[in-house]
Amino acid sequence: MRSREKTIAEDRRIAKRLLEAFGDVPLSEMTASRISACKAVRLASKHPGTGEPLTASAVNRPLGFLRAVLGMAHSEWEVLPAVPKVKLETEPEGRIRWLEADEEPRLLEACRRSNLSHLEGFTVCAMETGMRLGELMGLTWDRVDFSRAVVRLEVTKSGRRREVPMRTRVYEVLSGLAAQPRQADGYVWPRTSTRKAFRRAVRAARIEDFHFHDTRHHFASWFMMRGGTLLTLSKILGHAAIAMTMRYAHLSPEHLRGEMERTDAASRAEIGQMNPAPRHEVPENTAK
Repeated sequence: MRSREKTIAEDRRIAKRLLEAFGDVPLSEMTASRISACKAVRLASKHPGTGEPLTASAVNRPLGFLRAVLGMAHSEWEVLPAVPKVKLETEPEGRIRWLEADEEPRLLEACRRSNLSHLEGFTVCAMETGMRLGELMGLTWDRVDFSRAVVRLEVTKSGRRREVPMRTRVYEVLSGLAAQPRQADGYVWPRTSTRKAFRRAVRAARIEDFHFHDTRHHFASWFMMRGGTLLTLSKILGHAAIAMTMRYAHLSPEHLRGEMERTDAASRAEIGQMNPAPRHEVPENTAK
């Protein structure tokens, strides 16, 4: 169904789980009630590693895969007269974490002191582009276009090509690396465990609850707080639908408070212009 190796491996794992759940039930006998019973079993299950109940997303992944297969069986293979209903669980909105103004320099300073020499530049590129860890690690020099100041991504999570403009800081980091001897494999960044080094830097910077993927939230949140538009952000992040970008249509409490105060002052000024204070005229002196 999907061509990329990572997603093919994931599809195979999910397909194996579905075969275990449904056994030898033919597609023609796959009914909404059977699917609902399988879903109930998943909802009552616990994660083998943590012992916690499965999350809504963990329950939905195999169901979503099954729904896609059933859709193909109906529309492409023509072995199903209709697609049985597959009702997914409602998933909570994911967490969004960004760095405050005092946290970013602390993190970059910790990255600068890291044993991983390229960690600071790598983190800067992540925070200034919103690129995923896999996209950064898979970046090759032939995809870095200095003449147009863009990074061309060929393999993305959505499966769509996209271009990410380089901000000044990103351009400086990448042009500095380009001036040094390049790796023989053509990759921009060394194939090392960047995630572990990043976690150590976060701890050293005394920053709570911040993971590498949060650099993507950091970019998106500050992009919106500084006046960016949802449509542009959607294209930069490579979202398949703008509905995925709507989670970033928010501002920090401090920014909200400032906007409320600013608009409140403007409102008072407008009211004052519409209803000017009455003038107290001095009567003419009629004395002769």
